[in-house]
Amino acid sequence: MRGATPPYADLEPRIWRNLLARAAIYHATRTRLSVLCDMVRQPGAVQGAFNDLEIQVMECAAEDVDDETTVSRVVAAWDRALAEKLGLKQLDEAARRLLEELQVLARCASGKDPIHQIFTGVTSLASALYGSYWRPPTLVVSHIRSHPRGALLPTDPYAVSARTPWPGQNDKSAVELLVFCDAFGPAAYAAVPILFIHECVCHVAARQDQVKNDSAFAEGLLDWAAYFFLDMWAGRIDSGLSGAARTHARELRHVLTRRTDTPEGRARQLGHRAAETLLSWFEETYGYGSHDAALRVSILAVKLNQVERPLREKDHFVSRLGAPLPPDLEKVLKGWSENRLDAEALLVAPVPA
Repeated sequence: MRGATPPYADLEPRIWRNLLARAAIYHATRTRLSVLCDMVRQPGAVQGAFNDLEIQVMECAAEDVDDETTVSRVVAAWDRALAEKLGLKQLDEAARRLLEELQVLARCASGKDPIHQIFTGVTSLASALYGSYWRPPTLVVSHIRSHPRGALLPTDPYAVSARTPWPGQNDKSAVELLVFCDAFGPAAYAAVPILFIHECVCHVAARQDQVKNDSAFAEGLLDWAAYFFLDMWAGRIDSGLSGAARTHARELRHVLTRRTDTPEGRARQLGHRAAETLLSWFEETYGYGSHDAALRVSILAVKLNQVERPLREKDHFVSRLGAPLPPDLEKVLKGWSENRLDAEALLVAPVPA
């Protein structure tokens, strides 16, 4: 039986089968993924069962068979390994309960690509958010040979990243998911929704003259909005994954924002602080609750992303968002909030050369 051609041109067939088998198991067990992520860090039967899964994935991925056969073979092999673990007499009750649940859920795994399912869900929602400004993206999945941040897995289990190649064409774009396949664990899978949302909210529909990883607007203010939309959209993207997606979006955010040693990390912190300043301003000025204020901040970020002005003007706007707000900026913000001015009016203040 010959294997099928991978759906992503940049992946070798063996790498694709490795990635698919992992993702298929995580998708099938997604309602218990948060618990698995917690328990797999602790020595014991659950960690041992996860190690068994990784061994079976690598063994089955080496065989040149189609996607469905690869996944079914991994499921069958892991089922036997789980049965062996469940036969241990000294197994604690929490581990036994989780392994029993995983065994039942994993049997439903199929060869359908769950990563593309997540991507489709995210792009549908982002398209509705951006309307006519949207550029329909294609998904590219690429294998990288090391952790994207050079980190150790116990402290940063998110062996996956994403980017939107620039410049995009006026009517279309691409989102590239970069995966260190041998370390693609359940936490990394649970972080895929926020990675896609970041790219779609921050970059796919961006109207600007350049891309900069140290942009406080693109990687900061808009990134803050992306996490807000993750909270809103998680249940619509995949209700079974929503709990783990929210949990690991927060965990990944913590990993990324503590990196103040990089220009991107500093830009993210600056943009997030600016968003929090705006949040407080909307609460104090208009009496919004926290959700409605966060929605206004996020919609403002999206509207600014649609304005065809240089990125340095948008970064300058973010740099002015300190407490208290400059009187001229506050006046224009009120004009936008009350539908008397469009978002571009916020960018007309002189920008330092």
